Amino acid sequence: MRFKLILTVKSDRFGNVLPVSYQYELSSCIHRMLTENKELYEQWLRINGFLPELSVKYRLLSISNFYIPKIKVETDRLFILSKRIQLWISCLPERSTEEFINTLFAGKNLLIGDRHTQVDLQVDDIIKTDVETYGETLNYLSLSPIVFVQVRPNKSIEYVSPSTPGYEEILLNHILEKYRHFFGKDFSGDMNFSFELLSEPKRKGIFIKRFTKEESKIIGYMYKFRLTLHPVLHRLIHNTGLGDKVNLGFGCIEILE
Repeated sequence: MRFKLILTVKSDRFGNVLPVSYQYELSSCIHRMLTENKELYEQWLRINGFLPELSVKYRLLSISNFYIPKIKVETDRLFILSKRIQLWISCLPERSTEEFINTLFAGKNLLIGDRHTQVDLQVDDIIKTDVETYGETLNYLSLSPIVFVQVRPNKSIEYVSPSTPGYEEILLNHILEKYRHFFGKDFSGDMNFSFELLSEPKRKGIFIKRFTKEESKIIGYMYKFRLTLHPVLHRLIHNTGLGDKVNLGFGCIEILE
């Protein structure tokens, strides 16, 4: 299920400046709000047949970047020049999810930022934008950078670009592993799989845990693509993201109409 959050920028409190790399801080804020009421969170998971520990490796949800109509960027700071911005949250579980999301977010404030700048955002409206049915071939747009990681023979990390040979196989294996993780079995349906880029991928280097000892940089790519896949797997990635590091705010995708 997918929800669009309409957020008002409360610039009178902390200002209107975000770090350019805000994905980690946004993801941490959302996850904190999801789990602050542990009893409610775990009840929601169990109603839908998921155990709480299943959401550790792969999240049961994905989060988009902010949609900000007007911005200004100076070095590593992003100035929000719009009064209202938008955010999409998608969840794989469906039962009681609309009530759960409204309970957690309606009228609440999200404080996003790092030790240098923060922005206070008030949730003014929540709009359900769910997809009722999925076809076999869909066009997608990345709403946050898509990340795939491979471990080299020397144990170092390589961030894989869409131009890497075998990228399609990496993408499919990731989807099947995610299905296996959530449902406890291999996917047995027909896939008729194919992947096609519809735009030139844009490389994005995103810092996480900035200005701390754990600071690191993640490389992802923004692009449009066409994917032929079983509808069950389309539903899975549309609601839980595509690629690695979804738990850090990456890999949210949207269907192109």
